[in-house]
Amino acid sequence: MDRRLFFYVLLIVALLLTASGCQQATPEPEEAAPVEEEAPAQEEAAPEEAAPVEPAEEEVDPMAALLEAALAEGEIVSYGLPDDWVNYGGMWELFESLYGIPHLDTDMGSGEIIAALQAEAGAGVADITDLGVNFAAQVVEEGLSQPYKHAYWDELPEYARDADGYWSAAYWGAIGICVNTDLVENVPTSWADLLDPQYQGMVSMKDPRSSGTANSVVLAAAFGNGGDETNVQPGLDYFAQMIEMGQLNAVSPSTSAIQAGEAPIALFWDFDCLSKADELGMPLQLVIPSDGTVAGLYTQFVTADAPHPNAAKLLLELEFSDEGQLAYAQGFTHPIRDIELPAELAAKFPPAEAYESVSFPQNFGLLTAAAEAIAEGWEGIAQ
Repeated sequence: MDRRLFFYVLLIVALLLTASGCQQATPEPEEAAPVEEEAPAQEEAAPEEAAPVEPAEEEVDPMAALLEAALAEGEIVSYGLPDDWVNYGGMWELFESLYGIPHLDTDMGSGEIIAALQAEAGAGVADITDLGVNFAAQVVEEGLSQPYKHAYWDELPEYARDADGYWSAAYWGAIGICVNTDLVENVPTSWADLLDPQYQGMVSMKDPRSSGTANSVVLAAAFGNGGDETNVQPGLDYFAQMIEMGQLNAVSPSTSAIQAGEAPIALFWDFDCLSKADELGMPLQLVIPSDGTVAGLYTQFVTADAPHPNAAKLLLELEFSDEGQLAYAQGFTHPIRDIELPAELAAKFPPAEAYESVSFPQNFGLLTAAAEAIAEGWEGIAQ
């Protein structure tokens, strides 16, 4: 080969090699990995404020509230709760010593009380009263009371309370014969005995048209002569005979009449006889008629138009409490609640067997009808 040509070929190869080295691509700079921006640190949450604690509502003592309302009323007015009836004197003394609320009572028989409550409808005067259970149905039917269930309600037998709270009975008694043994030589033991001429002009009772006690006396005589609360005629017939024979006198057997010897034989509740014997220190002997008699409840309630209803409710609470029931027993009634009597007091009551001839009518609808029939029937035989 021509040396010149060989030289040129070498030159060309060298140039080509040089160019090839220069044309290698410069590596692109690596893209920096994106730096994750650090989330700004969260500020610490402030502690949640605790919800304000509501102060617990103070429980109100219902008796404290009742007492406060009664004290604001300032007094209590009653019909038929005199001091010498079933120890209401002791009950009032207890009431006033506990609560300082003064009372005013007007002594009335059951019939008079009903008439007064009827006349005063809408403009009440009395707050509370004490009525024979034979008037209970009439009280409810005529709206003469307002409902109130005292704290001892559930302890009472069903027959001693109105289902809706319109009345409840705090005590009971039995109709008996009360004999002043200084004036009566031979003590009668039955209704039949009282027809003996030796007792002429000696027997006293109230008027059954106005007195719940006397009304119950006629009912008791009905039981003793073959009748019952559905048939009071035997009782009316018995007293028609007593009047005709001159056995009854015209004297009401009040404490003063008994003291004066004007009522040698009195027909009324056993507790009347026992309390008078105890208080007066007289030789009065209680006889439960052997041929039959009745027991009767006495009811208490807040009158429908009571001007001082809370004071009346407060008295009801006391009457049915242990202290109140004991006060009734001290008046020689039979408390409706089963409380233990002091031995000395219990010994003054007749033994349980003395009451074996006692019936306890409990249908108050029938008793109301019986009371009405007795009052109407007495019109025909009254002296």
